[in-house]
Amino acid sequence: MFSGLMLSQYTADTLVAEQRILSNPASIQSIPAAADQEDFVSMGMNTAIKNFQILDCAYGVLGIELMAAAQALDFREYTFGKGVTKAKEIIRKHVKFLDEDRPLYPDHTKMKELVKSCEILKEVEKQIGSME
Repeated sequence: MFSGLMLSQYTADTLVAEQRILSNPASIQSIPAAADQEDFVSMGMNTAIKNFQILDCAYGVLGIELMAAAQALDFREYTFGKGVTKAKEIIRKHVKFLDEDRPLYPDHTKMKELVKSCEILKEVEKQIGSME
């Protein structure tokens, strides 16, 4: 009954759906204020909060994608490039190979934080140079 990363796909799908919901413009929610003296409220703060939430979801999706990529690489007998090898090495410092079912939410959380930290990017750039 090994389900592998199937539930990770559900988690990523949910995060993408949440991003879509959050992408509804906050400005359409403007309502008159101050006894109709202010008929337009920008909702700028709401937009900023929603953008932060969208970005947070993106970190989660990228973390799951990187976790799945590392898992796939572990099944291949191949010599990968320096950048890919370093990225996988960093991922494996934080999330172990999935050889039997286990709750994956701790791995998802670790990977999300790893993406936010830019540790993978920094270490890969040390190997191959700047990606800008």
